[in-house]
Amino acid sequence: MKRVLICLSALLIIAFAVTACGAAAGDNAASSKTASESSAAAGSAAGSTTAEQQVLKVGVDDTYPPMEFKDESNKTVGFDIDVATEVAKRLNMKPEFVSNDWAGIFLALESNKFDAIISSVSRNEERMAKYAMSTPYIANAQVIVVPADDTTIKEPKDLAGKKVGVQIGTTADESCAEYLKTTKFELTQYDQVIQPFSDMKVGRLDAIVVDEVVARYYVKKDPSSYKVSSARLTNEPIGMCFAKNNTELRDKAQKALEDMFADGTMKKISENWFGEDLTGNVKDIK
Repeated sequence: MKRVLICLSALLIIAFAVTACGAAAGDNAASSKTASESSAAAGSAAGSTTAEQQVLKVGVDDTYPPMEFKDESNKTVGFDIDVATEVAKRLNMKPEFVSNDWAGIFLALESNKFDAIISSVSRNEERMAKYAMSTPYIANAQVIVVPADDTTIKEPKDLAGKKVGVQIGTTADESCAEYLKTTKFELTQYDQVIQPFSDMKVGRLDAIVVDEVVARYYVKKDPSSYKVSSARLTNEPIGMCFAKNNTELRDKAQKALEDMFADGTMKKISENWFGEDLTGNVKDIK
């Protein structure tokens, strides 16, 4: 009897072990299946993302007409916007415009907030050394805007003793800082380029130092209030700006830009915004 009980006990232990192993194997199989399904789902999601049109995030200071600004319907429009949209189209990408104050726009690029700045970026030596820049796509210079009836400011030295306005953080701001070393005038810095024009209109400013493309826009819009003096401070054509290590995207955008010059697209965009072609004789800085 004892031997029978021992045999029965042994059989029960073996049966329990087999059952436990079977359950474990089933659990492992179920776990493996779940992991496989998750991997497949992740792969499928990755595949759908790749298949979708990629986004080109473009940083802009959208308070800078006619280059980039909000229209009456709050849509971002302007010369640079049209250029960036066409570049993105030729790269089979969808443009997404990210608004950023000019004072922090380069730091935002460095922190990968967007892929490029296409927002009236003057090509000076400092920027070309620090970032991956395209070749120029529109001519530009720093000029002095004065009231329409002014006859006293014809060259930079005539700014002496005058009240001068400039947008902070721009190359115009840098030019004013340089001229202040030799010519003393009262400088007021503004966050947005539209602000000094408003102040000049009510008599608070004698002069504004600004990009020529912007100056032409305001003079054309209101010739009874503004005119551009004959003085030019610098020659600073405008280019697209990318992070220093993003030369692959810069090179693709550069090729698209060259094609746009070749087929007349750049000329067409310029004539649409300025009434003339400011892209046909772009001169780089020396």
